[in-house]
Amino acid sequence: MHKGIKKLLGPPTYQFIGVLALLFILVGLVVSKAMMSMGVIGLAIVWVLHPQVKKNVQALLKQPVFWTIVLLFITWGISGLWSENTDYWANRMRMRLPFLLMPAGLLAIPRFDRSVYYPLLYVFYFMLSAICIYLFAWYLVHFSDITLAYKKGQVLPTPVMHIRFSLMVAYCVAIGITFLQEKWTWRFPWERSLQYFLTGFLIVFLHVLAVRSGLVALYGVFFYFLIREIILRRRWWFGITAGLLMVGGLAMAYLTIPSLRNKIDYTLYNIYHIRHDNNSTELSDSHRVGTIHAGLAMGKEAPLLGVGIGDVRDETEAYLQVNYPGVAGSGFTPQSQYIWQYASMGWLGLLLLIVVTFLPLFYKNGWRYALLGSFLAIAIPSFIIEQTLETQLGTAIYLVFLLMAARYYFIEGPSDQSGQHQ
Repeated sequence: MHKGIKKLLGPPTYQFIGVLALLFILVGLVVSKAMMSMGVIGLAIVWVLHPQVKKNVQALLKQPVFWTIVLLFITWGISGLWSENTDYWANRMRMRLPFLLMPAGLLAIPRFDRSVYYPLLYVFYFMLSAICIYLFAWYLVHFSDITLAYKKGQVLPTPVMHIRFSLMVAYCVAIGITFLQEKWTWRFPWERSLQYFLTGFLIVFLHVLAVRSGLVALYGVFFYFLIREIILRRRWWFGITAGLLMVGGLAMAYLTIPSLRNKIDYTLYNIYHIRHDNNSTELSDSHRVGTIHAGLAMGKEAPLLGVGIGDVRDETEAYLQVNYPGVAGSGFTPQSQYIWQYASMGWLGLLLLIVVTFLPLFYKNGWRYALLGSFLAIAIPSFIIEQTLETQLGTAIYLVFLLMAARYYFIEGPSDQSGQHQ
């Protein structure tokens, strides 16, 4: 029966299922968690039922960018041995299953060259652009109410969590810049004009949305392309000029965009009162400060292996009840992925996460490749200031864009010879 299924699902079908699975994940990022899950299952099907499954495993073991991600999943699982709250541990492990399924599934797709990779990104780019145009129009219609809301630390409503949404928009800017630099279009020459317009609009929109994580991601993208241009093309004067324009552009945005100005002012207000401990529990960033302190305390208590991922939430709550009672009771965990890892798995776990997140930059000079380097310029700062992997959406964003870029640029699958791409 199993052989019959394999015979029915020939290589073209595996290719179709794999690409469709990725499309489901990309669309599901802003439409439906169920679509994301279906996409991950689709990649798992390609991996498990592929006739070259043995070669696929061998290919996985030869690629450190991929097998370290699987190793990270395994170590999270082992931490259950010293976690008392096994229910929460099991919940975290279910959410992290893509770390096990997606690396091998992506390698099992027979062909992943530019004709596959770029159109997938193009669909995502146009989908996010269309949503942002709608949100911008909604902002203009409700300008006064939204401007007032920003003074209270609120943000423009988005289809999914505003922090993750802003990261995706920032990556769409990176996609647009890459397509423009490479002069890539799907079919028609006039698409370049549309790419210029949409990429410029997305930059403006991120300043209007004024989500701090999104702005950090956007300027991380700018900084990455700036440094890349200087190193690869030795264009020092271009780099200096572009850097000055970035600073001037941000200053101009602060002066002309009310939502951005209100968000920055409110952030500075938060920082001032938290530093001076003035009723800090009433501020929007109080939970961030409190949970980070909790994470550091947990890591100090169990420096080698941490408290186990099953107990992070309970230990955070216990710390907040004593030290930050005003923000306790909401199920918070450390608001930094690196500190979360340190708290749950100690220095050994933190070291592994650092290796996993920085390895793609240096493996085969990965920093040179635009869509990989720019994504890491978004992901790594996000790991510092957010617990990015502690939601299904954050996990999906990180894995799908990282693994697609790694697969395209420098990883050969078991049944193709994709080679390297400059």
